Amino acid sequence: MDLKDLTKEQKQALLMELEAERKADEARIAAERETYKSLVDTTVKEQVKKLQNVSSIMLNTKNGVFGAFETVIDMKSELYGIRDSQQSHTFTSDDGQISITIGHRVNEGWDNTVNAGIAKIKTFLQTLAKDDNSAALVETVMRLLSKDRKGNLKASKVLELDKLGAKMGDAEFLDGIRIIKDAYRPSPTCKFIDVSIKNEHGVWQSLPLSMSAIELNGLKDLKDL
Repeated sequence: MDLKDLTKEQKQALLMELEAERKADEARIAAERETYKSLVDTTVKEQVKKLQNVSSIMLNTKNGVFGAFETVIDMKSELYGIRDSQQSHTFTSDDGQISITIGHRVNEGWDNTVNAGIAKIKTFLQTLAKDDNSAALVETVMRLLSKDRKGNLKASKVLELDKLGAKMGDAEFLDGIRIIKDAYRPSPTCKFIDVSIKNEHGVWQSLPLSMSAIELNGLKDLKDL
């Protein structure tokens, strides 16, 4: 169709038809977008309610597991002299096929006096003779004093440093270690449960639980959804 062959009235009618088609398309797109938003709203609410139920079941199960092991842990502490400060406990079935570990995750923290202890140890290191043995000692100590990405010492490294200090017997070095140990401020975070089961090939496989994030204060009431 050549627009040049159309009369003014035909062109006007064509324009009106195109405009009506454009508006119809806009209305259709707007309606589809509203349908999409409604679908998102419904799906989110329905699925979150399901996940809330799962979270509640996991929380109740988790609390039940810890409750079931309370007597076991108390007896273990009494019979084997386990300290109350122990952060985790591992139990294994008689046939050795199932193992469960329960406990608390711990964030290692230190107060600001830890830097005084580190400085004292580094000052002591500067007094050492510059031979191969002292160089190796300095390297070992500096490795044990290295901090993680969060700027914290590792408690396990401080224990190694403590053993090293006991062998050396230097009063300044030992005092630096004592300051560091006194600055330790661990903070327990979530409770965790790890379960491992041996498969038919005798290989340990972890049971996927992801229960560490399930805490009582982490549940949100979604009744108004």
